[in-house]
Amino acid sequence: MTDKPWLSHYDPGVPHEIAVPPIALPDLLASAARDFPDAPAILFYGTTISYAELDDLANRFARGLVRAGVRPGERVVLVLPNVPQAVICYYGTLRAGAVVVLANPLHEAGGLIRQVEDAQAATIVALSMFHPLVAQVRERVAFERVIYTNLKEYLPATQRRLFTLLRQEREGHRVPDEEAGRSLWMARMLEDARADGQGLPDLAPAQPAVILYTGGTTGDAKGVLHTHRSLVANAAQTSAWVPELRRGRERVLCALPFSHAYGMTSCMNFAVALAAAMILLPTFETQNVLHAIRRDRPTLFPGVPPMYAAISEVKDVRSYGLSSLRACLSGAAPLPVEVQEGFERLTRARLVEGYGLTEAGPVTHVNPLGDARRPGFIGVPLPGTEAKIVDLASGADLPAGNIGELLVRGPQVMLGYWNRPGETAEALLPDGWLRTGDLARMDADGFFQVIERRKEMIVAGRYNIYPRDVEEVLYEHPKVLEAAVAGIPRDGGQTDVKAFVVLRRGESATSDEIIQFLRERLSAYKLPSAVEFREALPRSFIGKVLRRVLIEGDRNES
Repeated sequence: MTDKPWLSHYDPGVPHEIAVPPIALPDLLASAARDFPDAPAILFYGTTISYAELDDLANRFARGLVRAGVRPGERVVLVLPNVPQAVICYYGTLRAGAVVVLANPLHEAGGLIRQVEDAQAATIVALSMFHPLVAQVRERVAFERVIYTNLKEYLPATQRRLFTLLRQEREGHRVPDEEAGRSLWMARMLEDARADGQGLPDLAPAQPAVILYTGGTTGDAKGVLHTHRSLVANAAQTSAWVPELRRGRERVLCALPFSHAYGMTSCMNFAVALAAAMILLPTFETQNVLHAIRRDRPTLFPGVPPMYAAISEVKDVRSYGLSSLRACLSGAAPLPVEVQEGFERLTRARLVEGYGLTEAGPVTHVNPLGDARRPGFIGVPLPGTEAKIVDLASGADLPAGNIGELLVRGPQVMLGYWNRPGETAEALLPDGWLRTGDLARMDADGFFQVIERRKEMIVAGRYNIYPRDVEEVLYEHPKVLEAAVAGIPRDGGQTDVKAFVVLRRGESATSDEIIQFLRERLSAYKLPSAVEFREALPRSFIGKVLRRVLIEGDRNES
């Protein structure tokens, strides 16, 4: 306990260690289908797919890939939002022995081309509506095969007919004949594989499974390579964190994109490990989310702070029946205390902050759901996970209360960066510790608090300023909906602290008003020199504020 003081603060029933089952990711799906064949696996705008059906579809897609020539270890890029095909293709590709490359469907062509070339992928699977993007990539990359699927294929029959009549042409879901003629179609592959007895390769837990590209919020994106074992481990760890979960009976609201590590693990793999229903939402639109909650009654809702903030702003939000929600996990960005408290008042659900990074599956820390949780902290390490704080200069372990770099170690840590041995060696130490690049501290009880990304700390003269310290106070202002703070480089080597603020609807404020509010609550050296009001903050597709975009925009304006 002296080495891991956090263990004494686990909720009752949460194990201290996890025995990682020696299985591959598709075995999670096979187990759910065997134990709960009739339980809903996917709920999608009125369509229900059972676990037995999902397992069969994944098997058929795997056989279709093998018939098309996909070889074990080959990289298959999925350009799919949260639609049933995303789940089918994810587990089917893995079952075929290939490596899944998860790509952001909203990527610009340049970013997708860089990822496809880096992964040396031979196959791409995409919604037909993304055919212009695929065509641009195809001009630069010689794919062996392109596989298309249409958004309407898993809509209820009536909606599918209306989609064909009213939306298919207008919204660009129809692939031009020339492109369609040289491509494969998922629906046909699934039908042809219905009676196919094609054998599938054996899978080993240690073999590569998924490549996820880091968000690139502070630099170029790198491919993070995970094995089956590391992702099975993180699904088991997150499932164990809520011991009262009922296998085969939970429902997970899947508004986080599966193409991001957080959505992949905390929504998809987590749900399949629990044989839980996945309520799929291709995009986060507040009203659509609320209608899904009212219609499908989710019990679990992993999300990011802007999602919870947006829901809390809706008038008469309680009328949507939020009482089904029991546990909500916030990650990817700091959870302001004001957002947490406001959401809990409205829903009566427990909303706790967690922490992770793509290189660690991604979840490493979560707050207890019981009374031990601490607002403003990322919580404690998951079962089987170690964490420590080290000195930035020497790398020596630091005692509780000191700020340094956060290091983590556990079965969920990546195999390494794809084709980047130098950067892998820099991030992964020989004894298994992963350098996160985040500045943090641990208190005497083993609770961790992330201060800032090391690269985003503001050095102003002789002071180190952590943006989150200022942002938390900004969120206390009754007129402020969202806030971000960044260091703006100026001529002569000076760095100014600048606040970017989004006001609540119908509110108005001045820079002087905001700065005066901060002056009463912050030390003078932390005060922003300027406040810029914005309609919205630039964010990654998972919801993380892109401070570098704010900094670059300020430079361009000055």
